[in-house]
Amino acid sequence: MGGLRITLVEFNPSGGLFQFAVQLGEALADRGHDVELVTGPDPELASRRPNFRVVPQLPTWHASAGAGDPRARRRLRRVARAVRYHLAWIVLLRHLRATRPDVVQFSGQRFPVDGLMLRWLARGADGKRPLLVSLAHAPAPFNEQRATGEVFKSGPLLHRSLQLGYRSLDGVLVLGERTAADLRTAWPDVREVAVVPHGDEGIFLREDPPPAAGTERELLFFGTMQAYKGLDLLMSAFAIVRARCPQARLVIAGAPSGDTDLAELESAADRLGGVHLRAGYVPLSEVAGIFGTARVVVAPYRYANASGVVELARTFARPVVATAVGDLPRVVRDGETGLLVPPGDAEALAAALVRLLEDPAAAQRMGEAARAHSAAESSWATVAARVEEELARWLGQRPARATETAGTR
Repeated sequence: MGGLRITLVEFNPSGGLFQFAVQLGEALADRGHDVELVTGPDPELASRRPNFRVVPQLPTWHASAGAGDPRARRRLRRVARAVRYHLAWIVLLRHLRATRPDVVQFSGQRFPVDGLMLRWLARGADGKRPLLVSLAHAPAPFNEQRATGEVFKSGPLLHRSLQLGYRSLDGVLVLGERTAADLRTAWPDVREVAVVPHGDEGIFLREDPPPAAGTERELLFFGTMQAYKGLDLLMSAFAIVRARCPQARLVIAGAPSGDTDLAELESAADRLGGVHLRAGYVPLSEVAGIFGTARVVVAPYRYANASGVVELARTFARPVVATAVGDLPRVVRDGETGLLVPPGDAEALAAALVRLLEDPAAAQRMGEAARAHSAAESSWATVAARVEEELARWLGQRPARATETAGTR
C-alpha cells in the first residue's frame, strides 16, 4: 500500500503504553509511512527516524508523577488532571483538523470524554475523515483507586460513553485472542477486531543480557504496583519461598498506583526479609540493570491481557513464572519459556519460583527459549506489517460502509 499519514495518540509521555507507541511508530515509519506520535510534555523518548516525529503538544502529565502523594493531595490532583485531560482533547482536535491524517490510532479509552470525542471525530462521511483505530491493551479501563477494590472502572455514564466510542471506531487492534473475545463480550457493537503481536522490548537492550544462570537467587516483580497484579499473593508465596530457600531475594520495582497501600507493603517487606522495595518509576536507563540481576521474573496477576513485563523478560532472556490468566499462556509456554500456575494459589506459585531459583540451568534454558520466541514472533517489523495489513483492509471497507449508511436513510 502507499504511504499513509498516521497519527498515534498517547496522552501520557512515559511508561509502557508510550514506549509501545514509539516502537510501533518507528516500525511503521520504516515501512514508508509518515508517522507522528502526539503526546504530553517532556517525553522520555525522542524521535529517532526521519519520518517519525514525537510531538509533545498535549497538556497532560507523566503517569507516575505524584504516585506517592498523600490521599488528600491525590484527590486535588485528580480534579486538576481532569481539567487538563479535557483541554488535551481540545488541543488534539485542533491538531487533527490542521494536519488531516489518513489514520488516527489511540491506545484504548479510560474516561467518558474519550468516548464522546471519538464520536465527534467519527461524524461525517467515511471518506472525509481519518480512519479511527484503537489499539486496546485492555477491553475496559482498570480501576486505579483504593476505595472500591474493583478491578475495572464502572458506572452508567462511563459505560454508555465508552460504548459510543467503540461503536465509532473503524477497527480495534488487540494483543491476543482472549483479549479479542473479552472485547467482543464487553462491547458487542465494535465493528472490527484484529489480533496483532505485542512487539519486543528491544528499546531497553543495549547489549546481550547476562545469562540467567550467572545470577544470584533473585526474583523480580516489575511495573506499576496495582492490585490486580497480585502483589499480595506474591508476598504470601515469597514467605514460603524464603522458608525453603533462605538465600532468595525479591525485588519489587515500579511506581505505586492509587490502589496500593505502600506503607502496608513496606511493612510486609520488612517482616519477611529479603525484599527490596523500589517504589517509583524506573527510568529507561536503569531497566537493563534491574533485569540483568534477576534470575526469574514473576507475574502473579489476577487478571491480565498481554503484558509488556513478560515481553521485557523475553527480551532479556529471563524465564517468567506467571498465573494462567488472559493471554499470558500464549507467550509463557509452560515448561519451555517459563512456568504457569493457577491464579490465586500461593503454594503453587512458591513451588514454581523455588524450582527455577534452585535450578539455574533450567532458568537459563527457558530464558533463552523465551528470547528466541520473541525474536521469531514479536519483532516490530512483524507487528508493523500486521497493523499495516489491517489498516489497508479497513480503509478498503470505507466506501462500502458509506454506501450502506446512505441506503438506510
